[in-house]
Formats: sequence, structure tokens, C-alpha cells
Amino acid sequence: MTTSPPALDKHQVHVWTIQLESGKAEAAHLAALLSAAETSRAERMRIPQVKQRFIIARGSLRRILALYTGGNAAALDFEYGQAGKPHLGNNSGLHFNLSYSHHVAKVAVAMHREVGVDIQAIAQVSDEESVARLMFSPAELSDLLSQPAHERQLAFTQTWVRKEAYIKALGTGFSRPAHQFCVSSTAADTDALRSDENNRLAGAEWRLMQIEAPDGYCAALAAAGRDWHPVTIESDILHAA
Repeated sequence: MTTSPPALDKHQVHVWTIQLESGKAEAAHLAALLSAAETSRAERMRIPQVKQRFIIARGSLRRILALYTGGNAAALDFEYGQAGKPHLGNNSGLHFNLSYSHHVAKVAVAMHREVGVDIQAIAQVSDEESVARLMFSPAELSDLLSQPAHERQLAFTQTWVRKEAYIKALGTGFSRPAHQFCVSSTAADTDALRSDENNRLAGAEWRLMQIEAPDGYCAALAAAGRDWHPVTIESDILHAA
């Protein structure tokens, strides 16, 4: 059965949500799509549940990208940036990013613009303040500490996913000090990048926003430019691919 690829406008960022709990047959099918390097990485995972979630996430990513490229999911060639961010090796102009946590994954896809996505289960951190003092900017730390104690885990996770999405879009990962840029912790913020010490024009060059996530999770999306909007793509299309 042939599945039409989702139409990806240059002003859109497509956002997919993938459930990481599948039957053994589906997991085996997705495992067959992985590269030798991905398979080797999966085999090193000692916890079966962790291994299966990795396989489903990476196999689903390949299926999604194949819909856009029209290629064979198993034959897609990934290259990796200095901080490990993957991209397609065929100069297609297609940019993507994957994040997963517990039972859920998010995939973001865009044309000719860098993109980063992050999803996290709401943190059960024993001491959010200690972590925040290491990783958050002074303004982010102040925002966190101003929250009532019972709301801090949610506020911490909202801030964390926004920081992750931004540095994933940049392609730097946490190789750069996380306190050097600042994000909003305001719920449902669609313009959450406050400042970046390394780029005074960051607010004009990037857009960062909270996106929908299942109950118990927070998610954020970042992409280059200001002339784009997110579009939710139903993952049912994958089962017809």
C-alpha cells in the first residue's frame, strides 16, 4: 500500500507524536529498519524495555523520514554533527529532530530550517533547586523558586524541555553552558526564548514554544526563523506506510 507523504510547506514544522509501546511483531519490523550502528547501540542496552523503546523511536523516525523523501526507510543514511545531532546525508534540505521519554516520542520535521524538539516526563527530581543552580540562568532560577513548592516539578520540567529544544535546534547540545541563555517558564508560551548571551539577535533568529504533550509530560519546539508555525501530524499514517 502506497502512502502519500504529508505536504510540508516551508512555513511549517511538522510535529509527530509516537507511542513507544508496541507488540513484539511491530518492534521486530522496526528493528529491521535500523542501521548496523543503531542495531549495535540497541544491543548494548541491558534493560529490555529501554531497548524496545529505542528501537521503536528510531525505527519510527526512519519511517517518518521515508514518507517525506520517498526513499527506503532502511536505506536512509544519517550523518552526525559535532555534538551528535543527526541529519540526512543526501542534501535534501529536510531537517528533523527526535526526542523520547518513557512511553512517548516526538519527531519534528522542517524544510530548510534547523529544528529541535524535546519531551520529558514531568520530573520527579528530589532537589530541583540544586539542579537548577547548575543549569539554569539567574532569571530561570528566580522564576523556579517563585513557584509554590507543589508546582516546582512542573515548572522545572517546562523550563528544561525549552532549554533542550533550543540547544538541539542549535546543534550544540549541552557542550555550551546552559546558563548562558534564558527561556520563559510561562505555561503555554509560544515565544519562550528570552535571551542568549552568545547571540543578541537570537530572539529575531529563532522561535521557541511549548507544544502539546500527553498528561504527565512537557514538550517544546524550537526552529530557525520567525516565519513558521507547528502542524500536528497524526501518526496513524505510519501504519499505512
